[in-house]
Amino acid sequence: MNSLDYSGPERRNYVRVIYKPSQRATLKIAAHEFEVLDVNASGIRFANPADKTLATFVSGMLNLLNGTRIEIDGKIEWARVPEVGMSLNYMIPEEVIEKEQRYIILNCD
Repeated sequence: MNSLDYSGPERRNYVRVIYKPSQRATLKIAAHEFEVLDVNASGIRFANPADKTLATFVSGMLNLLNGTRIEIDGKIEWARVPEVGMSLNYMIPEEVIEKEQRYIILNCD
């Protein structure tokens, strides 16, 4: 079933910050930098259009639009070009997610 066709109750446990193509957070893993498509307290979905090879377990730096930088590590759960889904070993605090949401509402078009 296509997720766009789903009309039931929200199944996610955490609020997601969804980025517009013109204004995205970045994720740096080793020498590679990726655009973040969305983030929540327990995971990140990011673009990997060049299909860079990633290890199963990765660590890096999440750079949010509001200037917050967070060291992250986690597991690549799935990779379907051009996107990758990753679960985090340590949750991003809710206040960090809320601060990013506020920043986007007040500063992004």
